[in-house]
Order: sequence, then structure tokens, then C-alpha cells
Amino acid sequence: MDFKFERTRVDKIPREKIIDELAKVSETYNHTRFTSKEFLRNASIGHQTVFREFVTWDAAMDCLTDYLKQKNITLKPRTKPKRKDAYTQKQIFDEMQRIWSQIGHRPSKIEWEQTNPKINYNTVRRHFNGWTNACLRFIEYITGENNIVENIDASVEKINMDKNRIIYKPEDNRTIPLGTRLKILARDNFRCVYCGKSPSTDIGTKLHIDHIIPFSKGGKSIEENLQTLCLECNFGKSNKRI
Repeated sequence: MDFKFERTRVDKIPREKIIDELAKVSETYNHTRFTSKEFLRNASIGHQTVFREFVTWDAAMDCLTDYLKQKNITLKPRTKPKRKDAYTQKQIFDEMQRIWSQIGHRPSKIEWEQTNPKINYNTVRRHFNGWTNACLRFIEYITGENNIVENIDASVEKINMDKNRIIYKPEDNRTIPLGTRLKILARDNFRCVYCGKSPSTDIGTKLHIDHIIPFSKGGKSIEENLQTLCLECNFGKSNKRI
């Protein structure tokens, strides 16, 4: 007698019967890939039997694909339905405004989750394809700066240019780079430095980034020459130096 560690199961189901059962279940799902749980709900054998035979579910599906192909049947890939966000963009922005105002600055993931939010952090991140994008879009919305993301430093310093051509630097451009805009808003606590209005406390307030020395009078687009003003104060100041 040959003594071996392995033993033959008396209840072992032949591979052919397992594949046949897989094929029957695939008919239920119009020959589309299905999960082990879906197999369990529709088959006459357990899904563990399939795992014992094929080790992984993907291996079982691959074997079923080859089996059906011999019968001129294609096992179609499984498509996941698109997830619909349960919240509108306005609802998300309202919750961001509430939490942002509550903690006094741009919330991190941990800070967001510690405020018992009505909307999950991942829901917000997924809606805007990233947390940074969500925060930037919120700033656009709350300040009225509708091109803050698109205006990402359109005036990067030009180098290696012909010496007869003019070299422009970001500080010589009226358009203020995104990073500088955010620094000024954060430095001024998202408030008008003249009247103190803030979008978080005064509904409808729109904030602008203003040149202290007007750009038209030689003012540079640098942090020292920039300030946060509300729409009304900015229009009242116009191109005057106050």
C-alpha cells in the first residue's frame, strides 16, 4: 500500500459537473459574469465546492468562459452600475460652509469626520474627484471667483528667451496665480479687510483679490501688494490707492 498524506474525498464532485452548474447559472444572468454569492442563490451545489476545485472565483470564471466559447457563447463582462450621488452640489457646499465656519479654516479629513457631518467625507471627495478639488470649487462658489481653478498661474515666468524679447514674470501680470490667491484669502481669514464681511457669516458676500497699489499704476501682483476685499468695497476703491 502506498501511504500518502492526501486523501480522496468520497463526496468529491467531478469538475465537469461543477462547470455544468456554472454554465446553468450563467444562463440565469444572460451569460454575464456573476459572483459567488449569486451562484449560491441559484445553484444546486455550494460555492465552496467551486473554490475547492478552482481556488479562486476568477479562475472558475475563466474556465467557464473557455467552456462556453466551445459552444459559441460569449460570457459577457460584468458592468457596475454608475453610482448616483445622493446629494446635490448645493447641499455639499452648504455642509462645507457649515463645517468650514465651525472650525475656522479649511477642514482636513480628520477634522471633517470629527464634526459629525451630514455628508460623508468620501462622498464629497468622490463628487469632485478629490478633496483638494472640492475645497477649490467651494472657494469658487463662496467667493464668486468662478475661474479660480482654471486661472492656475497662466503667467509662469518665461526663461531661455531671446534677449531681444521681453521676459514676463508672474508679478508683472494682472492675473493672480491660484496659489497666491489662496494665500491671500487664508491670510485675511476669508474676510474683507475693509468692512469685515465674510461669505461664512454674510450670505451673498463675494470676495475679490485687490491690488493695494492699483495694477494700472504700477502695482505688482505680489503678496505684499494684495488684499481681500468684498465686491462692494472693491468697486468703491476702484483704481485708487487707499
